[in-house]
Amino acid sequence: MKILFAGTPANAAKTLELLVSSGFNVVGVLTRSDSPKGRNGNPSESPVAETAAFHGIDVFKTNAVSKEALDWMQSKTPDLGVIVAYGSILKTDALEVPSKGWLNVHYSLLPEYPGASPVQNALLDGKTTTGVTVFQLDSGVDTGPILSSQSLQITPTATSGSLLEELTDLGATLLIDTISNLDQRVAARRIQPKNTGYAVTRRINRAMARIDFRETSSKVVNLVRAMNPEPVAWFEWDSLAVRVLEAKGSLANSIPIGSAQLVDGELVVGCIDGAVVLSVVQPAGKKPMKGADWFRGLRRESLLLS
Repeated sequence: MKILFAGTPANAAKTLELLVSSGFNVVGVLTRSDSPKGRNGNPSESPVAETAAFHGIDVFKTNAVSKEALDWMQSKTPDLGVIVAYGSILKTDALEVPSKGWLNVHYSLLPEYPGASPVQNALLDGKTTTGVTVFQLDSGVDTGPILSSQSLQITPTATSGSLLEELTDLGATLLIDTISNLDQRVAARRIQPKNTGYAVTRRINRAMARIDFRETSSKVVNLVRAMNPEPVAWFEWDSLAVRVLEAKGSLANSIPIGSAQLVDGELVVGCIDGAVVLSVVQPAGKKPMKGADWFRGLRRESLLLS
């Protein structure tokens, strides 16, 4: 079976690596164009492009499937397409290139959390269980028939980064099993209902990562977990952004909303229903540090954070 792979970030590269190491015939890789990275802003290949180059697989770089890209895809005469976080929606002409269609690895238990940010939204909602779904791609947003799925428990300290790593491993293994038993999986596929009631998740941006201490303490902690490692939750103090990498609930009470103070050696901030501990913070232009150490360095009795 000849497989055409489409993907861009590190989790997609790890999936591609497992496909190749498992003996599948990946005949071509579609990935996004080189993008600026690092302080110098020099163009850098995607992790998927690097993995494909290491294995000598032909690569086509594009941010949208043009006529040239479509011709290249057709020249590979693939039997099956596999897409993992490519970063662009495939239109009907591209969907029809592989004779057996496309499989998509999605990091939620569909139909829950379709769209661009399923991992972050599961954490934002305080979920204790999520999972991976392998489904047949169609013209909708994560609406195609489900071939296989597997659940995963979310640990209380999981961040979007650590959870994505777990889901990547689970998803790659599930994909291999699905392809290996493709005919049986297709025969037993589950059609997703048209009206699921689940909203399509949006791409996460920095504005969504701003902490509002008028929320409940659990929502603040969930935000910190969901936004780590990117774009990282933050608040503003003295017109500067301070990022929060780790937070937890606090038993402290009677602390005004947004007021920060030291309680038992920890930096505690009041919320609408209690308080949170800002365990690790990163002031603008500095390295991560304990929240309490940052507070002590300011030499204040208390702070009002926004």
